[in-house]
Amino acid sequence: MKHNRRIVTAALIPTLALGGVSLGTAATTVLATAGVAAAAQTGPWSTPTPLTGADDGVNVLDVATTTDGTAVAAWYRWPSGSLDPELNVAVRPATSTVWGPAKVLGTTKDGTQSVTLTPSADGSMLVTWAEDLGSSSVLRTVTLAKGATTWSAPTTITTRPAIGEVAFAHSASAQKSIAVWRESAAERKSILYFSERSGTGSWSTPAPLAGDSAYWPQVAIDKSGRTTVVWADQTAEGQTTRYVEQAPGATAWGTVTDVSAQYEGGRPLLSTGLDGTTALAWVSYDESQESSGQTLVTTVRSPGEGTWGPLHKRPLLYSALQLAPLVGPTGEVTLVWLEGNTVKTSSRATVTGAWSVARDLSSGDVLEQVDAYVGADGTVQVGWAQIVTSDSDRRFYTTARVDGAWTTPARLSIAGSMYAEGAVAVGPDGNATAVWAQEDQLWAAGTGLTAPPPTPVPAKHRDYVGKDGFPDLYAQTTGGLLYVYQGNAGKTLSAKVSGGTWPTSSRLVPFGDLSGDGCNDTLVATGAGELYRYHPACGTAVTPAAPRTKIGSSGWNAFDAFTWSGDFNADRLPDLIARQISTGDLYLFTGTKSGGIVRVGKVGSGWKSLTIVGTGDLNGDKHADLVARTTTGYLYRYLGTGRGTIGSGLKIGSGWGGMVNMVGIGDLTGDGRNDIVGRTTAGDLYRYAGTGTGTIGSGAKIGTGWKSFASIK
Repeated sequence: MKHNRRIVTAALIPTLALGGVSLGTAATTVLATAGVAAAAQTGPWSTPTPLTGADDGVNVLDVATTTDGTAVAAWYRWPSGSLDPELNVAVRPATSTVWGPAKVLGTTKDGTQSVTLTPSADGSMLVTWAEDLGSSSVLRTVTLAKGATTWSAPTTITTRPAIGEVAFAHSASAQKSIAVWRESAAERKSILYFSERSGTGSWSTPAPLAGDSAYWPQVAIDKSGRTTVVWADQTAEGQTTRYVEQAPGATAWGTVTDVSAQYEGGRPLLSTGLDGTTALAWVSYDESQESSGQTLVTTVRSPGEGTWGPLHKRPLLYSALQLAPLVGPTGEVTLVWLEGNTVKTSSRATVTGAWSVARDLSSGDVLEQVDAYVGADGTVQVGWAQIVTSDSDRRFYTTARVDGAWTTPARLSIAGSMYAEGAVAVGPDGNATAVWAQEDQLWAAGTGLTAPPPTPVPAKHRDYVGKDGFPDLYAQTTGGLLYVYQGNAGKTLSAKVSGGTWPTSSRLVPFGDLSGDGCNDTLVATGAGELYRYHPACGTAVTPAAPRTKIGSSGWNAFDAFTWSGDFNADRLPDLIARQISTGDLYLFTGTKSGGIVRVGKVGSGWKSLTIVGTGDLNGDKHADLVARTTTGYLYRYLGTGRGTIGSGLKIGSGWGGMVNMVGIGDLTGDGRNDIVGRTTAGDLYRYAGTGTGTIGSGAKIGTGWKSFASIK
């Protein structure tokens, strides 16, 4: 999935008591801002590597990364004596420091930058470009499959009289690709056309989408599969920002709708994030306004919402908005723009919708070219060309926002260059790639590429979204829609993040880090009896479209009560507890270093009527434990031995029959002891603090309105 890149088109991201249950005082679930929790960059920038020869004559187009960290750079190169530039691409495989040779994709007549690099959630990269053939234009695309170093054969989307201002989007989960472009027609009309395809099928015959005065199209496919096209429509009364949508799985388009008032003036820039948040920005111009009369306007549409939010307006001095909004993995929106000769940024909080005060990123006179990228872990990288001396020495600089803090700008290009421009990208681990031109040669550098990959920081127990150290809770509706509620410093659960809609026959098991990447995984048993390990990008919610690995071929329909509590055999890998439906016997499946699980054997009998809770370590001996509730509401504790077995049960409570669900949430209180949350039949949510001695303390009400969920886990 493309992460909100710059525009590269020239015309243009029960207090528990032994005798009963006592409920604490009411406290509605706290909603807190889902802040950026990015992985730190693992090292300084590597030594620059030339991608082209000296005096080649190059123009940087873009650089982007796939979901596994493979980097792809695109640029124009003018062969000696030719006025027609070649479109070149090069690939640096994931974890490698070496770029492959340049590949020429095509030659264009005028160098119009109708080129897009589109990363996909399935690990592939798509490059789409328009070639001017003189009497006509052809729109083509190629694909770099996940893990591959060679490109597919070019596919022709369409050939038209004159293709310009191309926008492209691809969604692996929706199995859809769409291209939108502008064509000039008679009587000075400007019409948008589109072509789309499902999966790897044929591209549809181009059809008009909007006109007669449509310019600067933008297109995005959000997490649900909804397609949105935005453009500027020039009328006699002034310019208006408009959009039209296509519902998931539909072929017809909805009604064209205005998203702004007239008398705008800037091109609209659109992007969507991993969680389904969609953001739109443009610069409005009105001579009746004070100062320059310019206003930076932004509107955000939350996941699942049908309408855009309120317009946020920021008065500007002279501005150049080149970049689409950057939408982070948890829905935080970041704007980067050039105001005067300074690169500025501001971010919008996910929950409150409040925008931060604008911050200067650059310190010198910045030229017109600025680039920015947001990674799957929330890291933001920005790059720009800056004049640093009185004799117009131009250099390429970068800075990054890591864990909410901006780094000191770093100069990448050499001193004494009279020309510098570049592009930046961020991989799934937060490390960056920069590609820039200085004089007539192309160079590249990266962070964290000069040393072996660092050992991942172990994931905190049940921390799935944000990688912020707080445990999270899964809640699923009767229709299969999953929400992940984030733990926070207030000892409650904060804003929810959507995990998409799952088949109701699938059983999700929040799990530990089985893949060894420092981030927790989710196991899913399908209706067909197969078992998959889902391992989305660190800090992001699991969805049906997330990367997955099959770790069980069949037979899992014979088990229920799937439970993760931690490590039962002291090998530092997460283990799975499952109950055989026919017998009520409890079995242990231990994790393996290869990312799978293996059946060890039976660890208990007579569990058929019990509710099983994986609590983690309850008594401080570093071994995973279990809690079981009987049908009469008694609570029993079973301590793990660390040898792949569990001890005898000890009753630690009664009166728990009023709980619909019980979940070992991990350390929600932040005291180093594992806790439990329970949902009552009335839909109230309670937190029960662990004592660290194998018992559970008083309960506190931390939420209401949970009755509608089919389950929490």
